[in-house]
Amino acid sequence: MIYVGMDISSKDFMIHAVDERKKVKFKGSISPTKRSLRDLINALGMEKKLFVFEAGNQMKWIADFFKKELQDIHVVHPNEVKWITQSGGKKTDKVDAKKLAELARADMLPRRVHVAEGSARDLRELVGARHTVLSKRVGLMNTVRGYLKQEGVRLPAKFFTSNEWQVSLIGLNLRSATEIIVANLMYAIEQLQECEKGLNQEIQKINNEKIELIETIPGIGKLSSRILFAAIIDESRFDNSKCIANYGALTPTIYQSGGTENLGKINRDGRAEIRRALLQCAHAVARTKSAGVKPLKEFFERIEKKRGKKRAIVALARKLLTTVYGVLKSGEVYNPTKLKAA
Repeated sequence: MIYVGMDISSKDFMIHAVDERKKVKFKGSISPTKRSLRDLINALGMEKKLFVFEAGNQMKWIADFFKKELQDIHVVHPNEVKWITQSGGKKTDKVDAKKLAELARADMLPRRVHVAEGSARDLRELVGARHTVLSKRVGLMNTVRGYLKQEGVRLPAKFFTSNEWQVSLIGLNLRSATEIIVANLMYAIEQLQECEKGLNQEIQKINNEKIELIETIPGIGKLSSRILFAAIIDESRFDNSKCIANYGALTPTIYQSGGTENLGKINRDGRAEIRRALLQCAHAVARTKSAGVKPLKEFFERIEKKRGKKRAIVALARKLLTTVYGVLKSGEVYNPTKLKAA
């Protein structure tokens, strides 16, 4: 077995390959092309190989290439090897590639990053593009608020959710420069809204049995169910509900020393889109009064009395995520009586 550590960048790929006896089989950089990777495979000979690299913006085409070439890969999350690759006081591309190869040889690599394929991959990319557009739109809206504050105008909290927010902006008495800025930003916001609307339509076109199961859970709609599926894809990847809660960035940080143990803020190392979607779903559940939502609502109210509304919402979001996991694992629709019994 040859263990190949790869540090990937847009300019070149730094390679460090060792065999089971720690003999260096290849060391150096190659150009970031399929031809260079194919030449690398040939240069390493007929022995079985394991290519290790961090998840990044070039991960998908590299993973597709190695799959077509029938090569084994192990994609790792940058955060999970950060403390290792940055240890020792020396961090270079060569050192990172070498450490990845050595971790693979010692069988000390963290869990594999799941590389989505087919419609699940399309859905994940659409969800990512939607979030990019959404964040830019919100950024522009905050910019408009900032310029208007300089004019002594404060917009209400939900101003941009109104159907007539454009008319309200045009009707303001502003300085000519501010008026021009707001008019152009308003046009950009409108275009981003249309772009987001188009992406939402494409996201909701994708459907399968797992998405339909997730939609049976109260508070989780068509868009949220697809965001959750795009992140989870395969529930069998997780050993238990605690693992998926950690993956969804909905577990508290823990500080323990001696006899002292304190729970801190929620851990943000997981997938942020799961946390964002489920926090919105949790707010919806907290406002709902239907029979199916009763066990979830009672759970929320019990936590709210002890810890306050904000923590109760986070706890409910985690409860929803573990419920999603249970529904996917069992293959059965949401049943409030089973949740209450649990």
